[in-house]
Amino acid sequence: MATLQVRVLYDFESQPGTGELSIKEGEILTVTRQDVGEGWWEGSNAFGQAGLFPAAYVEEVTATAPPPMPPPPLPTEYANVGDEWVENRTNLESNNWNASQDNKATSGFNVNAQRRPVSQQMSYDNDDWDDDWDDDDSEPGNNYLNGAGNFGLSAPNRAAKSSSSVGDVSTAGGGMIKPTNITLGEQEDEQTGWQEGRQLSERTGRDGRGTVRKSFNRFSNLAKSGVEDFLVGAGKASVDEKDKVFVEDYGNGPVWKPNSNEFTCAITSPKKESKFHGMKSFIAYTLMPSFSSTPVSRRYKHFDWIQGRLSEKFPLIPIPPLPEKQISGRFEDDLIEYRMTMLQSWVDRICRHPVISQCEVFHHFVTCPNDEKLWKTGKRRAESDKLVGANFYLAIERPDTALDVMQTEAKLEGYNRFFSNLDESVKLLQNTCMDQAKKHQTAFKREYNKISHSFSKLSRAFDTDPSNCAPGLTEAIHHMSEAYSDIGTVFEEEPKHDWDPLCHLLFEYRGLIDGFPSVISITKGAIAKRRQVEKEANEGRLDYDQVPPMVRRSDTIAYALHAEVAHFHQERTRDFKKAMTSFLTEQINFYQKITDRLRESLEKFNDV
Repeated sequence: MATLQVRVLYDFESQPGTGELSIKEGEILTVTRQDVGEGWWEGSNAFGQAGLFPAAYVEEVTATAPPPMPPPPLPTEYANVGDEWVENRTNLESNNWNASQDNKATSGFNVNAQRRPVSQQMSYDNDDWDDDWDDDDSEPGNNYLNGAGNFGLSAPNRAAKSSSSVGDVSTAGGGMIKPTNITLGEQEDEQTGWQEGRQLSERTGRDGRGTVRKSFNRFSNLAKSGVEDFLVGAGKASVDEKDKVFVEDYGNGPVWKPNSNEFTCAITSPKKESKFHGMKSFIAYTLMPSFSSTPVSRRYKHFDWIQGRLSEKFPLIPIPPLPEKQISGRFEDDLIEYRMTMLQSWVDRICRHPVISQCEVFHHFVTCPNDEKLWKTGKRRAESDKLVGANFYLAIERPDTALDVMQTEAKLEGYNRFFSNLDESVKLLQNTCMDQAKKHQTAFKREYNKISHSFSKLSRAFDTDPSNCAPGLTEAIHHMSEAYSDIGTVFEEEPKHDWDPLCHLLFEYRGLIDGFPSVISITKGAIAKRRQVEKEANEGRLDYDQVPPMVRRSDTIAYALHAEVAHFHQERTRDFKKAMTSFLTEQINFYQKITDRLRESLEKFNDV
């Protein structure tokens, strides 16, 4: 078997005692094992040093193939074939392409899938408790932030992430699967698809009237999302009573029915553990739900798995983002503390959601003991769930009152404006937080150290006076120098109390905001299809008894969006009130520390 050689793309520093190999960009490695697992390979460098390294940090070295030989000239009898043959050939290839595309499954509607790594969007076939997903220290993950580090703050550097605006959800997150671009011709197809459908329906329907059919345009948002199946009644899945989700209207608009069994889940005791006889290390966290007395242990990749399952099951609910994955520095205390804080915030947000918190797969995640068989059973049951994607709308029970379509469309436009403005303002404030934190830890600290050094030099000059006529003054100025040095340290440590927590919240909201434009777009498409069906029924092209089911289903989609937006506003009010109160409190304490320190120095001059 040929030896596999790879070229290093990124630098990687090994952790002591882990069996890892430090590698540098451009270095050539010889791979000896690719079955180590968890995204790691084993190999050696040119100096004979061997160890483990991340597979994602290298690329295979392939020999450069010689340029292909030019094709022989066509025989004379084929050299001047007319345009007719070219046209026929083109049509044949076009038909073959269309046929092959028809055999491909349309991707399911999922507002969260565009924000998840490719590894999360694949099927979960392995069932091992500890070895079936990519490790948290295998590859950098996705998220919604440009720049390195803990938002440029106190945690170790992370890989830069791609971000997207609300107006371009197709590129949300780095390394994402992007939806197929719709060309101008396809937009025209979407406008004319119903006309073609009507013609076919009129030829095959009874009494000259057709039935509601799916659009012929496979590139429409509704077709790609799977919601069109639900709208035309093609979605089939049985719904148990325990799986039903309720939307209520208490007079202020649709909301999710409050959870009667609210609970919390604490994440504590991060502990470094290992496997592969100590060659691989990782951090395990202890989870303790409030309704249980049995703690469970979870790794970061378990959180990665449950986020993927929730994203697949609840396509209309934006799932909050997890903290970034990390390779270098993953065992440093500040990273462990940061990650535990962000995971706790993630779990708290899920527990507060009246729909997600009650689903079976999340309860399995927070309660399943560290037993391989029990975990496999719950995992397989979650992966065989039929009420996922657009089928989740089948589980929604909502008020019987029909929604006014014009008011619904006006609300959708309002949602678009709101989330677009919110996205822009959150980005701006997040950048401000990162900028202020960086200045506190670098520029501001450096300036106060300069001030301290200047006063210190003055006090040392006074101290050289042979007569020593003003020792009290010299001591007071020296104390003043120390005060400014301490103030510089206060500036350096302050971001972890105010700017960092605020930036963490904004990071979460960047991920949540990115999910809403897709849901709004799908709801708009459902309303447009409803209007089309009503128009065709009024014109006699469809049986009128097909209109009420379409109205009910489109209203279900709109009710769900209204309820989720209402929950978002409730969370937004709670989160930002708490965050701003905490931020201002810490700012007051910050400046109070500076004031107290300066007042101490001032009192020293009273004795001069």
